[in-house]
Amino acid sequence: MTEKIAANGVELAYRFDGREDAPVVMLSNSLMSNHTMWDPQMAALTESYRVLRYDTRGHGASGVPEGPYTMSMLGEDAAALITALDLERVHFVGLSMGGTNGQYLGENYPGRLI
Repeated sequence: MTEKIAANGVELAYRFDGREDAPVVMLSNSLMSNHTMWDPQMAALTESYRVLRYDTRGHGASGVPEGPYTMSMLGEDAAALITALDLERVHFVGLSMGGTNGQYLGENYPGRLI
């Protein structure tokens, strides 16, 4: 089930799949998509991970505040989501725009990534 939480001044839609006691892998969608782009990977990933998928600002069910949006803003959204969900550290996977969010986290919040 998709839920919403306020993070970095925007309402972000997210969902968890998999065992609650498993390590968390966070998936970040590509441009013009949403968290469902990862549906084909869910069966394999949930065997070993608790999977956190979210819709990037301006995508899917997340908020669409007035722009422009910057890559650092999207990276801060991801960091704020990790904090808002009270997660200590996550594995991170992103495709295209989602990959740049991971690079931002690695550069600015390396302690939040496994």
